[in-house]
Amino acid sequence: MAAALFTGQPYTMEYGGVLLGAPGSVVLHEPGGLLDGPEVRTADRTLLQRHGASTGADYLGARTVTLSFTVLDDPATLADVLRVFQPGGGDRTLRFAVPGVAGGLGRLTARVRKRSAPTGAVFAAGAARFDVELWAADPVLYADRETTGRVLPVSPRGSARVFPFRFPFGFMRAGAVSISPPADITVDGNTATWPTYTITGPVVNPSILNRTTGERIMVQLAVPTAEVLTIDTKARAVRLNGASRYGALSPDSVWFPLRPGTVRLEFDDLLGDKARGADVRWRAAWI
Repeated sequence: MAAALFTGQPYTMEYGGVLLGAPGSVVLHEPGGLLDGPEVRTADRTLLQRHGASTGADYLGARTVTLSFTVLDDPATLADVLRVFQPGGGDRTLRFAVPGVAGGLGRLTARVRKRSAPTGAVFAAGAARFDVELWAADPVLYADRETTGRVLPVSPRGSARVFPFRFPFGFMRAGAVSISPPADITVDGNTATWPTYTITGPVVNPSILNRTTGERIMVQLAVPTAEVLTIDTKARAVRLNGASRYGALSPDSVWFPLRPGTVRLEFDDLLGDKARGADVRWRAAWI
């Protein structure tokens, strides 16, 4: 069946639960567009009464991916393909395993814009040939597996009282706090990616600082114990227990991505609880 599980076997894809390639009734011929450069929108301007143009900023447009495959004699699989690869069906995730592309196991979100399926002699013999055009509004290719990490503070704002000494003396019994300093994280890929931060209360005015670039994002909000604050930098969203708190962003906050290479992130807040910190998750990204 076409709905077999996608395991990441080289030169296979999965879209809407339909498996393309690998042993089965769908033979994948030639996917195109994964390594093509997306279209570019530019702000170039023609120079008046002079040769040439004034160079403007370039922005990437959408990405088009083309799939060619043949469905062999399996009516159930053919029905699945016709249902899933239907123009106007909305966005779905295309997962793909192509060596050398997006780390070998990647994904993008796209919708079907065109479908060609001739019904000639080959079709009558039980081999239905499909050519499908997928349109991805976000041209970036992402790693199929999400990377996670922990953002820690440089040092605790508060500390347990350990003076005066009382013998026998033990730091753990006295309540002293041992923390790990912030660690560098490594971001794979060849283009910037947008992370999501999850912070569990209690915290007050939590902030994330990119020590590498000096960019910071801060939410001026008291998060009660066990409640969850989410900062989604790609969606430009701040939510407390799922409800929007976008207005709590500080005026000097900057939405910053994680760029390929080594990055050091630091957490801070006014409460200074010993367990404070933020969980961060992201997908490596490629163009």
